[in-house]
Amino acid sequence: MRAELISFARRSVRKVIGRPIFGRSILIYHRIANADFDPWSIAVSPEVFERQLARLRNKTVLPLQEFGRLHTRNRLPRNAVAITFDDGYACNALVAAPMLEAFGYPATFFIVSDAIVRSEEFWWDQLEHIFHAPEFDYRIAVRLLASRFGDGLGDPRHPDREPHAGFLDLWKRLRGRSTDEQRQYLDNLRKQIGLKKSTRPTHRPMTEAELRTLAANPLFEIGGHTATHPSLTTLPAAEQEREIISGSRFLEGILKTRIRSFAYPFGDWGKLARDIVANAGFECAVIVENRRVGLQDNRFELPRRQVIN
Repeated sequence: MRAELISFARRSVRKVIGRPIFGRSILIYHRIANADFDPWSIAVSPEVFERQLARLRNKTVLPLQEFGRLHTRNRLPRNAVAITFDDGYACNALVAAPMLEAFGYPATFFIVSDAIVRSEEFWWDQLEHIFHAPEFDYRIAVRLLASRFGDGLGDPRHPDREPHAGFLDLWKRLRGRSTDEQRQYLDNLRKQIGLKKSTRPTHRPMTEAELRTLAANPLFEIGGHTATHPSLTTLPAAEQEREIISGSRFLEGILKTRIRSFAYPFGDWGKLARDIVANAGFECAVIVENRRVGLQDNRFELPRRQVIN
């Protein structure tokens, strides 16, 4: 079971990179923070991030839009790199942005618009917080899943032996649920175990004011990342279109600027999502894949390498 779940986790995050950082690459970050529990390797400490930025001094660090245009014209420098961040964690604005500015590096921040409105932790962070709380009872979590979704997890005792496997089991089954179903499940789980809902400063999304400040910096671009961060490939066409377009339109409304870049949540995409993005007027879109950008890559399927701590 453990090997199967770890394999699933690796496929979900795709591949990651450590060293070196290659040219003609788009880098992806999520959190710049110290993390005690990070099964997806999406947190990079501020100290490591600074060292990684220093290693880019021999690269041509380009804004994502310029990177995409030069790629389309087959004029991309061999040492070109673009920097991107997904989701919209507050640490992007408070920690990463000042460090990027100190180096003079441009970056694109892909924002989940609903997170700006609700100001609560992303559902996967809420699940992690619950999972590690002293009040947490895995058997209650399993029973609640079964009662709400008819979705059993098999042997409820294995998390006592394999803690990561228990978390990944729950995450896997919530991942394909609607945003409302995820919230209802987590709220009910907290109620049943007697845990109060809270938002940790270390895990919160950025506020609207922080987003505005970030967007006002000419080094930085704000990109679309859907309204609620679903796996687009699990949704019907109309819902994919609503998620893709409404999230970016919301950002355009508060920032008074056009949203030109898009990132597919979880890196999940298909021809339908790609066509919606292209027809909606975006100029480029990015996926998650551990390789350089090649001549064959469509500008709505540009691969990104995830950078690890």
